[in-house]
Parts: sequence; C-alpha cells; structure tokens
Amino acid sequence: MYEKLTELIATGDYKEALYEFQEEFLHIGEKEPKDAAKLCLLEASLWEALADSTSEYDAIARGIAYDGGNYELFYMLGLYYADINVNQAYLAFEAALAYCDNENDTEVIKEAMDKLKEDRSLRVRKLSFMILSYNDLDLLKRCIDSIEQHVPKGAYEIVVVDNASTEEGVRDYLKKKAKSVDYRFKLILNDENSGFPKGCNIGTVCCDRNNDIFYLNNDAILTQNAVFFMRMALYDNRSVGAVSALSNSASLQEVRPEELSEYAGEELEELWHRKLGVDRSVKVLESYAAKHSFPMNKAYIKRFRLTGFAMMLSREAIRCVAKDYKIFDERFSPGYFEDDDLGIRLARAGFEQYVCKNAFIYHNGGTGFAENSEAMTENRNKFIDKWGFDVWSYSLPWFEASNAVMDLYAKRKEWLRILDFTCGFGANASYIKSSCPDTFIAGACANSFEAGIAGLIADDVAFGDLNTMKLPWADRSFDIVIAERKRVSIGQIMRYLKADGLFLSEKINTENDDMMDIIKSNADAGFDSEKLDSLLKE
Repeated sequence: MYEKLTELIATGDYKEALYEFQEEFLHIGEKEPKDAAKLCLLEASLWEALADSTSEYDAIARGIAYDGGNYELFYMLGLYYADINVNQAYLAFEAALAYCDNENDTEVIKEAMDKLKEDRSLRVRKLSFMILSYNDLDLLKRCIDSIEQHVPKGAYEIVVVDNASTEEGVRDYLKKKAKSVDYRFKLILNDENSGFPKGCNIGTVCCDRNNDIFYLNNDAILTQNAVFFMRMALYDNRSVGAVSALSNSASLQEVRPEELSEYAGEELEELWHRKLGVDRSVKVLESYAAKHSFPMNKAYIKRFRLTGFAMMLSREAIRCVAKDYKIFDERFSPGYFEDDDLGIRLARAGFEQYVCKNAFIYHNGGTGFAENSEAMTENRNKFIDKWGFDVWSYSLPWFEASNAVMDLYAKRKEWLRILDFTCGFGANASYIKSSCPDTFIAGACANSFEAGIAGLIADDVAFGDLNTMKLPWADRSFDIVIAERKRVSIGQIMRYLKADGLFLSEKINTENDDMMDIIKSNADAGFDSEKLDSLLKE
C-alpha cells in the first residue's frame, strides 16, 4: 500500500491518492505506530504537493505522535518552517539529523542546515545543562543518561555543581563521568552545601557564555523530545526569555491526574501521592509523553513565573536580568522563592515565559534542603521585603470563576470576550487560555506594576482605580466580566457587560439559581442596582 501511495503522489494522481488515504486511515488504529507514522509522512507529502500547509502540518504532527523518532517527519517539519521561522526550522533539521540512520539522507539534512546557517537571522545557540547535584546518586545517573539519550550530540554541554554530597559514590561517579564522556562536561565540587541559588550561580559562571542555559534538577528525567519542544518554544519569537515543561510533580505545571489515568490505571492514586516508585512513575509519564509530544498550534501557556526544577533560559534573557551572571538572587538561599523572584525580573524586563504543553519531564522531588523546614516561611518574607507584595496572592488563578468560563466556552464552542477585574499578574488569563486559547481576555489592573506583568499574558490590559477609570474598551462589549463585588461597583461592571452577558463574582458557587446566572442586564433599560446589591449580599 505504501508503494502504491508513493507512486500515486509521485505521478501527480492526487485525487486517487486522497481516496486511498481515506481508506487507509479507517484502519490506522490497527497499524503499528511506526507504520502509522509512515502513512502520515506520505499524507504530509501529498498535502505539500497540493499546497495545503495546514493539512501538511497536521499530518506531520500526527506522525510524530505515532513515532517521535521518525527523522523524515522532522525533516518535513524543518521544510515547513523554513520560510516561517528559520530558527525552528534549524532545530527541526537538527532533530532529524540526530534520528537519521540513512547515510544519503544524512547528507541531505546537513545541506539543509548549512543553507540555513547562511541566513543572518539564524540565532540558535547550543545548550548548557546546569545541574546542581546533591546526593540521589541513582536519580542523578538517570538525569544525565536522559540528556545523553534525548539531546542531539554536539548541541550541548553539561555543567554539574556538586553541593557537598554526603551520599557515598556521588562524587566518584561525577569524577569518572567527567573523564569518560566525549562531550564537554564541567564539574565543580563545592566544599559545603551552598543552597540552590548560589549553587546555580556558581554553575552559571562556568557555562559557555554563548549558550542558552537549562537549569535542570538532579532528580529530573527527560522524556523523548522534551528538550526539542522546549527549544522550539524558546525560539518561537524574540520576546521569549524562559520556558519550562509539564511534569508529574511541579508547582502549577502538573499534568492533571485524570489525564494520566489511562497510563497509570489502578496505580493512579499511588502515582499522585508520590508512592509509586521512580521506575513505574517514569514509565507512566513516558507513556503519556509519547502520545502528547508532537507539534501543536498554540502549544504554550504564558506565565509570569516558572518552576525552577526544569527551566531553560535564553542567553539574551540571562544577559539582561543577571548581573555578574547571578541568575538567582542569593538572599533566597538555601531555596524557595528564587524562581518566583526570577520570574518577576524576567517579566519586568519584557520577556515572555512559556510552559510547553508538548514537553514532559519527570520530577522526583529532591532533598537538597529538606532539613530546613523554615526556609519557605523565611524566604516568603524575604520576597515580600524585596518586592513589597506577597507573590502567593498572585500565583493561583481564581479557579471557580475560571472553570465557569471554561464550562461556558465548552458549551458555546465559540470565541468569548472576557473582562477580568481580578487580573493581577494574569493568573486567570494564563489558566483560561491554556484550555481556551481562542478567548480574548482583557485585564483591569490596580496599578502599573501589575499591568506591566499581566500584559505579557492577557490580550490587553489597563490600570487605575478599578471603580472609576474609563477602560479602553467599548461599553457593553464583553460576554463575561469577572470581579470581586467588594472591590468593584455594579455600575462599573454593568457598563462593560453585554446585554446577555455573565457576571462572575465570589458567590458563583451558591445554590441560588439566580446567582448561577448571576446577572443578566436588560438591553437598554440598564439595571436595578438595589435589587442586584440585595441579591449579591444574600
């Protein structure tokens, strides 16, 4: 069948080829993944010939979901991006070269890469993996092994700072590793445990000054193509300064339990409570990743901070926010809140920060400073002293309101306009747009500091007195308004809400049916403010 389809495409008999594809895809679920990927490759070639770029991209994505190591699909992805984003094209060719086992095709891929190198807009850098080591020998070995297995040779170096490990064998392993590898491996042995921020800063200084840096915990294990998709995100546009991945264990970056149920089965509860064991937990996440690591439209969740267990930073961002290459503020030693602080500094410098929905990294949860039970409280206060606000007040979305928005989006299946008077740093916008990317979210912020950060996440923002300012959007133009009743007047809310719009307040979970609709304004007559106030106070 593959031979017949290849011949039909080669001879330009596209109509017959499309018919044959329709027949074949009826049985694609019965095929082996690699065979299904080959079928998608042929389909992508057909759509390329028909100049249907959307269908071509979709076929490539489905093929990589079937077989994440098919070099021909990555090569076609590179061709797709060649005139769209030269940096992403180069990364796709690099992945194709790493997977290629055909000598003739290897030369073709190299020629494509060499051609891109002539383009002055190419800015792809190599990657420095900066690993802070402290005990956990078995996990450390698996961490480094996963880099060697899943990242193209010649595209990276590894820098390890050992923070005075006390576990037998850790330093001996690292010393032997540094001497035995055929790539650049730098090892720094600290005399004392300097904590996470200072330890990472020591490693940063030792990283190649021309490289991007991937700060990776020693208890983190890469899955196939995780680094590829993170680098694709980092080079999505010049505003991106940092990217991270989804995980089984990472604050605000965890794969939802229900999504892992198919892969964990009856072990889901043990997995979620960190009682399943490393081997089985890694296999569950790898199985999930194999089905979800593929090119995606709108693959990124914008955030104002990323969890430090696996954080990739562009060299441009490092130079901008890290004086003397001190990427993390050492006042937060031994750890906690240093990643929040970095996130604020990156956002203030205008850099976007992405969580990649198609990149997955296992995280065990380390013991680097577990003995210091007061570190979190102390560093939370240090953060407040430095910035003048509590980041925990901004980190979590308003789940009740955001989930109500997503429920309405699912029912209507149409584009929505949302005005969020609780915008803050954009937590609601980030959460909603991660599942409903087509929504338009405008944020009303209390001050310019909030607006400067939220503007990197929400579609549009304004700041000022929430009750009195004239917002730069048309009256009665929003499908949904989110606001805390105690902070924003009904008049201000209703001014911007459509006639059949929905107002979500802090009482949306009430059993009162009137409150579940919350407020629906009349088309022209305005509203009865006393009645609405009475309803909201019930």
